[in-house]
Amino acid sequence: MISTKQNFTFANLWPDDDDFMSIVHPHWHQFTPPDPLYNYLVGIYIGIVGILAVLGNSLVITLFILCKQLRTPPNILIVNLAISDFSFALINGFPLKTIAAFNQRWGWGKLACELYGFAGALFGFVSLTTMVFIALDRYLVIAQPFEAFSRITYGKVTVMIVITWIWSALWSVPPFFGFGHYIPEGFHTSCTFDYLSTDLPNLLFNAGMYILGFMLPVLIIFFSYYQIVKTVRRNELELMKMAQSLNSQNPTAMKTGDKKADIEAAKTSIILVLLYLMSWSPYAIVCLMTLVGSRESLTPIYSELPVLFAKTSAVYNPIVYAVKHPKFRLEIEKRFPFLICCCPPKPKEREQNTTISKVQATQAVAGGADGDNNAGKTAEPGQ
Repeated sequence: MISTKQNFTFANLWPDDDDFMSIVHPHWHQFTPPDPLYNYLVGIYIGIVGILAVLGNSLVITLFILCKQLRTPPNILIVNLAISDFSFALINGFPLKTIAAFNQRWGWGKLACELYGFAGALFGFVSLTTMVFIALDRYLVIAQPFEAFSRITYGKVTVMIVITWIWSALWSVPPFFGFGHYIPEGFHTSCTFDYLSTDLPNLLFNAGMYILGFMLPVLIIFFSYYQIVKTVRRNELELMKMAQSLNSQNPTAMKTGDKKADIEAAKTSIILVLLYLMSWSPYAIVCLMTLVGSRESLTPIYSELPVLFAKTSAVYNPIVYAVKHPKFRLEIEKRFPFLICCCPPKPKEREQNTTISKVQATQAVAGGADGDNNAGKTAEPGQ
């Protein structure tokens, strides 16, 4: 068991591993490791959150693979988000963080710590950047409704995903080349970027990551959804008429169904963004505190809390889609009915989706090859 004597600090946790001690920041040498009970509670918490996130995002990915109706270009962004959350939960949650918490220290050495921090940064930025493209897609479809240009195709969404991963790598790889570092954090059972060191390369990296990697995407997201809200309010009467026409069997009514689906998808995306910000804002606050020189007030518990918040970010995606996404709920009810008992699809949603499916079938027969060429254009966004 780890000693809790006052003269026993984080600097004594790795007496035989000088290589790992080289990345334990001197700031932590003054602090005593937490009571073992705290680590056990953290381990249990991370284990539960990690398992739920892995299972939930696996369900999202599986449904989008199995259900042809869900395999639309906008939904590929949702799959990318689920893959990122799944990977984050599997690598940065359970089992590594859980095992380390029960052992009351990081036990896999310097390189594993750096790779762990890299994975957390990469998947965190991928999730945020994916949400930027989801927000821009909703904005173009709803606030700039020129259908020929606003509907994303499979080609466009592929480019978006490539950009997402490249952009995220740009903020995750530099610590391996001396711009920033990955170090132990909090209770020293996990690792993240170095927000404590004051050398110029590290400060510049942290400032750039905070402004361009975090704040800029958040501002783009808020701008997109602000424009969506303005558009929806301005066209409230028109939207009510569109909603009333959803029961129509006329194929021309499909655009109305698209518009309502766009708005519902935007609402779901807003919820996901708010939950993501709730999860990652503590990290942003800690980063900002250290950038302005408030490092002295940072204790192990204050450094560990952002970790616990961030780990929950991978859980929200499948839960929100199970509650808010009509077609997602319908597919779960069809394939895994025991999972949907708490939030079954409403009769109106079943009727609406049946109507839209009939319209799509009619369009497919009538459109032929032309319909295939415009698949990216006619696909239901967010469905």
